[in-house]
Amino acid sequence: MENHGHHHGQMPKATGFHLKLKEGTQALHDDAEAGSFQVRMVEGNLARAEFSTFLCQMHHVHSILDPSLESAAESDSRVSQIFEKSHLRKLRIEQDLEDLGCSEMQDVLPSTLRFTTYINKMSEKSATSLIGFLYVKEGATNGNKFIAKKLRATMGLGDDKAMGYLDPHGEDQRRCWNAFKQNLNQLDLTDDEQAECVEVAQETFRMVMDVSKEVDSLNTASV
Repeated sequence: MENHGHHHGQMPKATGFHLKLKEGTQALHDDAEAGSFQVRMVEGNLARAEFSTFLCQMHHVHSILDPSLESAAESDSRVSQIFEKSHLRKLRIEQDLEDLGCSEMQDVLPSTLRFTTYINKMSEKSATSLIGFLYVKEGATNGNKFIAKKLRATMGLGDDKAMGYLDPHGEDQRRCWNAFKQNLNQLDLTDDEQAECVEVAQETFRMVMDVSKEVDSLNTASV
């Protein structure tokens, strides 16, 4: 999978806090893209049922992450400086699942439970740490825009169907990402707070990979 938005010559060079996050997560980002589930996603090789399973797990994640982000933005002006309502994904996922004809929410997988437990832990510890989750989630929308296009084609979905989670910003994608990176570098965070965000971003990559692997193994087991 091409690492969209990372190596293109026309993209401005990463600096400041954005550079710290990018460098701190690059190896994990590359590992994530090489995972079986991610590779099949990029190729458009996911069945609707499997994609629904993944979205159900992300719904469990965002049922915790979305309100945590909102309360962090209320309690800390620096989070509020970077947080946008468009970063919330829970309602988008619900619409996606409806588009896919998935009528009931699936149970939380063990990997997803570890993810939500970690969000709660960090949320209680420090509001600014949630910027680490946000960085991974927003950064993922770059490549996910291309994945969404591929999946729509292979699943025979209309242009506005089932991809609100993967492609939340639509035509506004590039502007949103550039503004997000700019905002990152304007945040008044201490070195320790920045380091904590990098750690949370790294852990987020690992946890998304773990959920993807578990969804992948469920599919393999059912074939």
